[in-house]
Amino acid sequence: MKVSYKWLESFFEKKLPAPEKLAELLTMHSFEVEQVSAVNYQSSAISHRSSAKSRKPKAGSRKPKADDFVLDIDVLPNRAHDCLSHLGIAREIGAILNLKTKNQKSRPDDRRSLVGRAKIKIKERKTKDSLGIKVQEPDLCRRYTAIDVENVKVKDSPKWLKERLLAIGQKPINNIVDATNYVMFELGQPLHAFDADKINGAIVVRKAEPGEKIITLDNQEVELDGDILVIADEKGPLAIAGIKGGKKAEITRETKNIILEAANFEPTNIRIASRKIGIRTESSLRFEAEISPEFTAVAMERVMEIILKIAGGKGIRQGALVDYYPRKRNGYLLGLRPREASKLLGIEVDEREIAAILERLGFAVKKIDPIKNILKTAKSLAGKPYKYGASISYDAPECFDCSSFVSYVFSRAGVQIPRTSIDQYVFGVPVEEKDLKPGDVIFSNSKNGKVHFKTVDFMKGTKIKEGVDHCGIYLGGGKVIHASRHNSDGITVEDYKKSRQFKNIKGFRRFVDEGDALFLVEVPFWRLDVRIKEDLIEEIGRIYGYEKIPALLPKESIIPPARNDNFFYAEIIRDILTGFGFSEVYNYSFDKKGDIKILNPVSSDKAYLRKNLLRNLARAAEENLKHFKRVKIFELGKIFTLAGETASLAAIDTGADFYEMKGVLEELFERLGITDFYFEEHPQKAADVRIGNTSVGELDHNSFELNFEMLVKLAEEEAEYRPVSRYPAVKRDISLFVPMDTKVIEVMDVIENTAGPLLVDTDLFDIYEIPEEGRKSFAFHLVFQSPEKTLSDKEINDLMDKIMDALDAQVEWEVRRVKEL
Repeated sequence: MKVSYKWLESFFEKKLPAPEKLAELLTMHSFEVEQVSAVNYQSSAISHRSSAKSRKPKAGSRKPKADDFVLDIDVLPNRAHDCLSHLGIAREIGAILNLKTKNQKSRPDDRRSLVGRAKIKIKERKTKDSLGIKVQEPDLCRRYTAIDVENVKVKDSPKWLKERLLAIGQKPINNIVDATNYVMFELGQPLHAFDADKINGAIVVRKAEPGEKIITLDNQEVELDGDILVIADEKGPLAIAGIKGGKKAEITRETKNIILEAANFEPTNIRIASRKIGIRTESSLRFEAEISPEFTAVAMERVMEIILKIAGGKGIRQGALVDYYPRKRNGYLLGLRPREASKLLGIEVDEREIAAILERLGFAVKKIDPIKNILKTAKSLAGKPYKYGASISYDAPECFDCSSFVSYVFSRAGVQIPRTSIDQYVFGVPVEEKDLKPGDVIFSNSKNGKVHFKTVDFMKGTKIKEGVDHCGIYLGGGKVIHASRHNSDGITVEDYKKSRQFKNIKGFRRFVDEGDALFLVEVPFWRLDVRIKEDLIEEIGRIYGYEKIPALLPKESIIPPARNDNFFYAEIIRDILTGFGFSEVYNYSFDKKGDIKILNPVSSDKAYLRKNLLRNLARAAEENLKHFKRVKIFELGKIFTLAGETASLAAIDTGADFYEMKGVLEELFERLGITDFYFEEHPQKAADVRIGNTSVGELDHNSFELNFEMLVKLAEEEAEYRPVSRYPAVKRDISLFVPMDTKVIEVMDVIENTAGPLLVDTDLFDIYEIPEEGRKSFAFHLVFQSPEKTLSDKEINDLMDKIMDALDAQVEWEVRRVKEL
């Protein structure tokens, strides 16, 4: 946002620091200032009488002195609602430098400090000739303030107004339009002016008709739809609400009577509409960020003050003001204990300085005893009517239900508690009836209302088996004040032991301790971003100066969290597989087939939760083969079956064979410290992967899928290290025919038990079946090695003979020799 230095200075009684210094202060405490630029009015396109005789600079003369400076400030989105204006930036400067603004008689949100001493007082009048305004969309138009002014004279704006607009890059148009733009950049509230004589009938705030069109002020035809809010008369749209004015009621030199509008629109609708029609303006930018509805009246007073001064006119028509404001929001109060601010900031800040900083920012601060405040507020509301579902923000303090009454009373003491009784019951600290003190809250199940057994917002879903539907504030002396639908008084005071609403008490809760003083902080209407005490502490910290807070190590002992084995071993597995050249992928958790069907699937081929990883992994590999010759990918993720969900590990290598994938698994197991693994024949797949007596997955010809959770349970961090033998290993092969139902592990057991410790490795390298003979063939690599000497041919041959004799001893097993390697 571009901000004029001179404009900012006009808010203060004292001179401001130099522009560069001011930029540094704002960057350190509020927003980054991206650039400071000088402005010279003589070189600006300003059209006013005094510049008609402007002289050309003489040869060799010095460069003209800057008439103004512009600060390009990067206002963050969370502060756009109050700082996309010169006033908002001026407030920040005043707080940083502890400077008072002009005419500041009381609090900084006093209207006199915002607009000066306005010469008019706007009051709503209702007469037969009153201005006709109809708001058909109250959820999208929260406030609409309009005024009808007669006999204005449309002309060029005065020099001071043109200069301020030009300094920030805005083109002057005429005194009426310039006045509305000036106030927008001064206060942050967009305004619009209509030629009153071009309007047919009442002004209506409504949604556009599908296909309805409007010609905007820049002669652009825009087609509208039913989601876009418009300001219209009886014949059609006059403006796109919050975004752009229309040509139909444009202010021209012939305009005599005007209608001024200052409205507050719902931000999401403006954002959607702006993007839909492709128009983004200074006005829409501010509405998108949300503005307090309170600004419409402030801005209207200010623009009227300027227009009556620069555009003449005989005044305001009788009954010409309309201020549609159906739901005025209550002010926001927060409680803050000075020790909380010091603890969170990490430095002791004097409570007087805390209060001073907040007051400089526009917050009203008062030190209170919260218990006394709660009791006083509660008693003052006695007799107010009951209304189920009453809103704390809008209905209070005129009517309440039981929980909104309790929540409102505590909020007026700066103590924020949940809205509903069941949430309050869980939120509060339990106390015994014998320890009950004034300010505590009594909860019951009256069995007359809607009993809740689960929390609604606070720790949502927490179950309360006893159920709660009513609450009241304990006043002491056995008395409780509560809002009840079962008496004509609404909010009433009763003996809680005799009240029909508290016959079935479920518990007592405390929300604040006695004598625990705090600052009651009233949030100014323009600060929509401050809603919790941590927000207040952040305000204190940035104005106090983060650079003043020393860097200190925490005093608490830092205890490392318990290790998450799933995460730990997943990282090891990722390292191993990426080392083999695999890439990790993440697929959808949905599949075309499965055991668990989704109620509302995103598409027909994603109607089930996946029951394995390999199906989608194979599909991903197939797609990637269109671009690569070989694909090596793996995935770690959840799978879902009727037995529940579990984590799985799967990998596929389109260029590998069974033995290469088997080698990958062997390396994986060894790195995980798993030694008792083996591969057993599987009826559908190439092999069943087993650890001990447990099946952990399946190995196919070029892929595998394993139960990851089982791997985590069986993995060992401790590895057994043995010295590498200095003597050569000898490899021999052996093969045999066995019946079709014989398992690999049965043959390996016989071989290894017979050979003894000199057999260091047994590796199945071939299987083929002969169905017509009812048998199959296994072939193994056998590796012999001694840690003490070189084995002779005789020793190896003796061992091989011994192994073959043991295998031949098995019924239906037939051993055949193969040549040595």
